Amino acid sequence: MSVEVASCTLAQLFSSQRIVCANNTEIVGELAIPEYQRPYRWGEVQIKKLLSDYQLFLDDLLQNQTLYGYYLGSVILHQSAENGQLNIIDGQQRLTTLALIIYVQHLSRITKATNTFDDNKFNCSAFELSLSYDSPESQQQIVKNLAWLNEQIKGDYASQIATFDAHKINLTLVVTRSEDDAYRFFETQNTGGVRLSGPDIIKAHHLRAVERQSQNEFAAKWEALGDLNPVVSSIIKGRYWQKLYNRIVPSHRQPHLVRSAVVNELGESTGKGEDIAFGRFERAYLPDGSQIDKQAQQGYELRQPLNSGVNTIHYLSYFEQLRDKYLKSGLKQKKINVNTSDISGSTLSRFFHFYRNLICQLDGCSYLKGLYDTALIIYISQFGEQQLDIAAKKLFRVIYSPRVSNQKAVRESSISAFVRDTPVLDWITASYTPKMCFDYLDRFSFMADPANLAVDKNSVKKRFVFNVLQHLGIELVKDDSAQAIADNYTAQLDAYILPLSAEAEPSNQVLTRKSSGGLHG
Repeated sequence: MSVEVASCTLAQLFSSQRIVCANNTEIVGELAIPEYQRPYRWGEVQIKKLLSDYQLFLDDLLQNQTLYGYYLGSVILHQSAENGQLNIIDGQQRLTTLALIIYVQHLSRITKATNTFDDNKFNCSAFELSLSYDSPESQQQIVKNLAWLNEQIKGDYASQIATFDAHKINLTLVVTRSEDDAYRFFETQNTGGVRLSGPDIIKAHHLRAVERQSQNEFAAKWEALGDLNPVVSSIIKGRYWQKLYNRIVPSHRQPHLVRSAVVNELGESTGKGEDIAFGRFERAYLPDGSQIDKQAQQGYELRQPLNSGVNTIHYLSYFEQLRDKYLKSGLKQKKINVNTSDISGSTLSRFFHFYRNLICQLDGCSYLKGLYDTALIIYISQFGEQQLDIAAKKLFRVIYSPRVSNQKAVRESSISAFVRDTPVLDWITASYTPKMCFDYLDRFSFMADPANLAVDKNSVKKRFVFNVLQHLGIELVKDDSAQAIADNYTAQLDAYILPLSAEAEPSNQVLTRKSSGGLHG
């Protein structure tokens, strides 16, 4: 990795002055923001912190007469071989905010404004600075922040804005001639740092792999997906928790390890190639010897190999669409009423009734729900809505069993052990039909532990047992002994869920895996 490092002031950087590196080479060029960068999102909270930190520096300067400037940290740049521009890879949020502060400060000192923010271009005559922001979100945030800063000229932060001096702000420039090296350094910084989430980091990786003329289009597609952290969490679980190659999913309490896992699995480990979706198709052999093929699966497989760029972007988009349609709606909708015994009702309405009215209402089960949601996404990606209401109940019986078979609460660390011993995700991916999947699930057995189910207990576990059976229309006697409640829960749940079966499936057909290119999820 070829990297040049230099120290400079903010004034030098904004004025496009020649900056001498540690190895005596020079950096010169105009700052630019790549089209595929994430939008500018800093708001009032971050600006206040920056101005407050700068005030602490000024106070220290007055007391100690120090010669040191205010240190802003490092900024990572890629110098384009085409036009010599210094593309901002890491530091856009800080540099844009500082430019806005200088903009407002300069505006307040002159009678005729020569600073402008027209359309998507920001110009500041205090320095030779002109930056373009293509994202509507960036443009809106800049206008909003300018309005707030203008208010502060005579407000609480008036002194900080008035005394802001770009010549006293120091930073470290990290410059590479290779865009790949710049992002590799950026990813290294952020997997060990605190600023960005995994999806934020891999966004840059994949947009760089898209043809330049399409980068704006795919950047807009990515932004339209919103917060990808929940679906990426499910994807990591689905790809890590498998019997043949079991890996430990990092705890949410270790965000740096979570970022590292996401960057490695969905960024660095992706290959090069076209947009390929691996899936299944059915081949039915007819009595006359002819055959009929039909696509059994319309999207991507969660555990499939991925290629950088369009392939991974479409893959993430596909699974986010599944999450939004089938799972996210469960959090947004109120409870719904449906007659679950009415077989004429749609599979989807019965599924939503179960998911919204039971799964989303259970307390103390967040780690189990993470596994459950992953299982549902894998099932839906393979079988669509086929027998989805039955699948939801059979998956619940297996995945939520630790809630009653454990003496104590289900901890995050225990989920990995449960999946290792009970490879429920593998049962889904190894199945060619819903019936085959249900057979795997029905072979699972468990016994509820009576701990914390006594008459005088009002534990989370006891409330769970009664809420589940009440939802299924099964009554338990609350005054029964703990052992009786435990035994009845297991027996009643099995009696309700195990007889549920898939519809008869066509015979004389072969299901085969295949891949298809250019699927847009």
